Amino acid sequence: MNDNVVYLHGKPREVAQVTRVGYREHALCEQLLSANKLGTRRFVLEAATESTRRHKSLVRSLKDRKAEIVLDTNCAELSVKGRFAGSVKSAPWSAEGRALEAEDFVPGTNRSVIEPIARYAVKNEITALLSPSHLLTEGGPDWLPVDLKSCEALRVALDRYGGGHIPIDYPLLISYTQFRDPSVRKNLREALRDLPVDRIWLRIAGFGVDATGVGMSRVVEGSRDFHELGIPIIADQVGGVAAIAISAMGGVSGFASGIEGKQRFDASTWLRPAASGGGSGAKRIFIAGLDRFLSTGEMRTFFDDTRTSRHLFGCSDPSCCGDVDKMLRNPAAHLAVQSGRLVSSLSETPEAIRAEQFLENHLREHVKTAARASRIRNMDYELRRKVASSVKRLELAFEALSGLHDGLGTVELPAEAKFRSGSRQTELNLEEKNHEFRRTQNS
Repeated sequence: MNDNVVYLHGKPREVAQVTRVGYREHALCEQLLSANKLGTRRFVLEAATESTRRHKSLVRSLKDRKAEIVLDTNCAELSVKGRFAGSVKSAPWSAEGRALEAEDFVPGTNRSVIEPIARYAVKNEITALLSPSHLLTEGGPDWLPVDLKSCEALRVALDRYGGGHIPIDYPLLISYTQFRDPSVRKNLREALRDLPVDRIWLRIAGFGVDATGVGMSRVVEGSRDFHELGIPIIADQVGGVAAIAISAMGGVSGFASGIEGKQRFDASTWLRPAASGGGSGAKRIFIAGLDRFLSTGEMRTFFDDTRTSRHLFGCSDPSCCGDVDKMLRNPAAHLAVQSGRLVSSLSETPEAIRAEQFLENHLREHVKTAARASRIRNMDYELRRKVASSVKRLELAFEALSGLHDGLGTVELPAEAKFRSGSRQTELNLEEKNHEFRRTQNS
């Protein structure tokens, strides 16, 4: 059907939606793909799971579908006290019993992780590679010079091992406080300007699915500082209204989020030794009308107690769930289908009216739905408190983003994150983009 659409002023830029496959989500991802519930064509796989049988099976399935596969080296996690000994220790370049140090990113040494990463990417036919980088925090280790050199060294190593066609993306991991500082953003932009990278991935600590309207507005404004680099910008580990808002309002080219998690980047435990124990493990479902996750148990009780709740939040769409029972049994499928449709609709909306359409047809409707839910009488106290919190947050988000929209005027959008299929044309474009870097290296 979409092939027959005629765009009088050119096809609108696509909002890139990337699925991050978490450590235990490989089987779930394959299940959703086989059931045709996961419409995204772009995926991030983590190096920490590369040796598992589930990982290899998923990679085969993605390659059969000619998907875009981006490898996260997990070097950021492998370099901090709170993460290196956890699940990421399975990455092929992890150090035995310790976190990675600056010396591990010096190419050509026995400790270097650069060459193993390049060889792995070439051998496994990865579409693109996230360059090794680290969390930048105020008062923390100064990793930026190390990361910039690592990126350049990785380009050289990829070329040497036959991976000249593999683009490098640069993950910019930064605290929200640092990102809010205009001078920090300017320095980062200039530092990234001459790197041989295809796109920037913004992973902002403390920002994600639960972001406030003010937070969303600030991320949109801050992201605009990187537009002049002329390459796409992906908001990493962001979900819900926040992901759609910063994409629709021209801050970023798209976003990446997980199937069940990785909807918010929380680095609060990264710089201290890992604590034992974990979460409750309760199954959760994302309720778009409230823009939040709730336990399936809470929603089951809510649906059983009131007919209005089923009308507001239940999925009766036969092409998605069809009824609330199936919706609660497979919440990941519901989220995948609904978010995919929303992004597709947003991508088909002309850029000139995209922000307005998001505000009026999406965010305002969420505000109305949440407000209606808050008036339901037969509701558990704890759930009522969560609904009330969602109402207030969505209302404030609408006010903040509407104010931003009114004040922005003409928005200069970031470059489109076009699908990277590994085609010959993609290789030619990459060769042209990296020519100047290689010429400089050889001079």
